[in-house]
Amino acid sequence: MKKEKIFFLLLLFMLSYMNAQTQQKEKLKPYVNTLKEKGDVPMHFVLDKLDHYDLILFDDALHTAVEPFEFYQDLISNADFPKKVKYIFLEVVPINQQPALDAYFNSEINDLKLLYPAFQNDFSGTGWPYKTYFDLLETIWKINSALPVQDRLKVLAVNAPTYWKEINTPEDLELFRLSLAGNDYTMYKTILSYLKNFRSGKKGIFLTNTRHAYKGIKNRKNKYYWNCGTFFYLHNPGKTYSVRFHNINLYFEGRKKVDPKTAKTTEGLEGVVTKWVRMENGLWDHAFEIFGNTPLAFDIKDTPFGKAEYIGNHMLNAAPGQAMQDAYDALIFLAPIDKLRQTAMVDFIYTDAYKQELERRTKFLYTEEQIKEILTAYGFKSLRKFLDSYFIYKPEILQPLAKDIGPVDAWKTKK
Repeated sequence: MKKEKIFFLLLLFMLSYMNAQTQQKEKLKPYVNTLKEKGDVPMHFVLDKLDHYDLILFDDALHTAVEPFEFYQDLISNADFPKKVKYIFLEVVPINQQPALDAYFNSEINDLKLLYPAFQNDFSGTGWPYKTYFDLLETIWKINSALPVQDRLKVLAVNAPTYWKEINTPEDLELFRLSLAGNDYTMYKTILSYLKNFRSGKKGIFLTNTRHAYKGIKNRKNKYYWNCGTFFYLHNPGKTYSVRFHNINLYFEGRKKVDPKTAKTTEGLEGVVTKWVRMENGLWDHAFEIFGNTPLAFDIKDTPFGKAEYIGNHMLNAAPGQAMQDAYDALIFLAPIDKLRQTAMVDFIYTDAYKQELERRTKFLYTEEQIKEILTAYGFKSLRKFLDSYFIYKPEILQPLAKDIGPVDAWKTKK
């Protein structure tokens, strides 16, 4: 009797296991079929889209990500790219720093020092030391040096201007940040102006991030959230195409009270509760793994990827039923998440003169109490010594945020 009971329990377990395996295969099947039917080599995919659209918006998912910038370099280095594209638009560089970009690309020698102002006067006020950007611009400079002047790629800063020399108090800083409320429209109109309202016959790519690349997300009142990509999508239909690079996603859980002592950020994320997650608990990752984690690009409309629940900046007030295909046209997979990297941070933009300027800026970017807390935490008595120790070269590493996103097979047990 005991043997029969054990046999029955084993049989029940096996049947339950087989049923679970079958359900998992069925759940994964439409994703795998999508990749089989639509998956294309990312380079070929993008070059083909440039035959059909005048502007491609790239969402790098994380500005610190390495892989999108390696892809940009490969794309721009392709012999067909300069035949199709004239403009490379940069979100992270304020428009009034265009002279620094022009000086660099007009120089007969590859002199990165000419770029320093563009990355010393970013929105944060503490510099933009991401090595990926310098690698990209250096690649473009080398490509341009081999092209006739009239055929050279034009790199353009399109974000709202920064005037740090005119900011001297916390009140000045508050007004500056208030002025950024319309920077998506500024970028839209600036890019549109360069493209002559899409009548110039010239094309471009816009290198940006999640907050500016999505197409058409609506709020609970069924009104669109207006960002740069949305302006293009609604006002210039059929002219632009929005691409998301697969990566971890920022998930918005709720709002929280902000301690008055907390330093404000330009992004304004200090008032929300967020976490980093895998798309559909790793279901996407598993589908890519079945294809050997080979780089792939594909349209997501009317696919299980496109129909996945929207995850993004407006989750807390998004209209019900919003999906990823409402935000993007395509997805590019370059590498599995546990292999994705965070860029190295350069130290060369932190010249002695710039560190002196940072000392000045710090006094209105942070309160006296906050500065004291920072110095105590790092064990320094002077602000300059802290700056000297903090703004140093930092090597490229695996994306540290990926450690907190949970297992790749969580989709097997979660609904």
